Amino acid sequence: MKIDADQLFRKRLHAFSTEFIRYAQYMANGGVLFIAVFLTGLLSLYYRGIIAMIPPWFPLAHGLALVIALFVTRSPHRTFLLEADLLFLTPHETRLGGYFRKAQVYNFAVQSVGLFVLLLLLSPVYAGVVGATGAQLWLYWLVPFLLKGWNVHSSWIFLRLSAKKTERLYTLARFGLSYLLLAWVLSAGQFLSFSHVPFAGVIGAALLVWLHVQMRKVQAGLPLQWYRLLAVENRLRHRFYQIMNNFRDVPALQRQVKPRFWLTALTQLVPYSQANTARHLYVKTFLRSGELAGMYGRLVLIGAALMLLLPSLLAKTVAAALLLLMTASQLNGLWRQQSKRNNELLLFPVPSPVQRRAFVWMRSILLLLQVAVHVAAGMW
Repeated sequence: MKIDADQLFRKRLHAFSTEFIRYAQYMANGGVLFIAVFLTGLLSLYYRGIIAMIPPWFPLAHGLALVIALFVTRSPHRTFLLEADLLFLTPHETRLGGYFRKAQVYNFAVQSVGLFVLLLLLSPVYAGVVGATGAQLWLYWLVPFLLKGWNVHSSWIFLRLSAKKTERLYTLARFGLSYLLLAWVLSAGQFLSFSHVPFAGVIGAALLVWLHVQMRKVQAGLPLQWYRLLAVENRLRHRFYQIMNNFRDVPALQRQVKPRFWLTALTQLVPYSQANTARHLYVKTFLRSGELAGMYGRLVLIGAALMLLLPSLLAKTVAAALLLLMTASQLNGLWRQQSKRNNELLLFPVPSPVQRRAFVWMRSILLLLQVAVHVAAGMW
């Protein structure tokens, strides 16, 4: 069977793009996106004031290098592989070089958008506080993109390794190289420079040569790890569906349930009785959810950080109210999911009004807890 790698990639990319555009329309029509945009605008009003809070003793260039290095090192790979490819495409691995090269270009392009946004957010800090101008600003914009392209390429090669510990070692080396070069560039050559000798550049060059040699060995001696590539693709696809599920029910989303014994012990605080059956159900469903519990925790932490950073009481109040609306909107997805499941399977013999009251009770507890955390952070 003849394989047209270019046509296959275009077909897979078109299918994903069509799906993304469809869900993006739901995002645009949803209130959650509006709240997120409004919060971003609110934060931008006080951004310069937040920057002014940075103490003069803080090594800002090194801190920026750390943040950017973490971003450029992390290079997830979407390949748009399907389960059936393990059977039909593996015999043609040698002919799929063009397919995977296009996948690397796609990953670099998508991740570069996020990198551009990060650099745009940090540029007032670098230009205003550090005082970078001219060629230094050009390097600030150029070097991270070069490192991102190199990290995408090198991480793809190291995915051929079957031992995850070895791959983590190379990931740590890639991060070390990225941090050394960024800290050296952003500090105008002052990082690890002694007696006019740029040790950061020397160590970075040595790491680059060593990693290049290892990449050549891995690429020449090891085949693609198809099962691993498929696992990575499934994980990234699941994450995409998780995000879209916040705006619209996604039928293709496979729900993940986590035991979380250390959290489910909290259900013992709810009296054990037949009248509280629905409360136990919703509390355990929330705590074991792979999406909702994590989303709730992130929103609480984001809100606490905003309460600490925003100087105005009015701004803190508006931000807390918007985050509360966002949390309530996301928690409503649990009611839709559970009621739909119960109506379809008829396995839970509790009347729908009783379930609704139990869900409202749990949602109220979670929202009150979020308010308490935000008030405590705002009064800090």
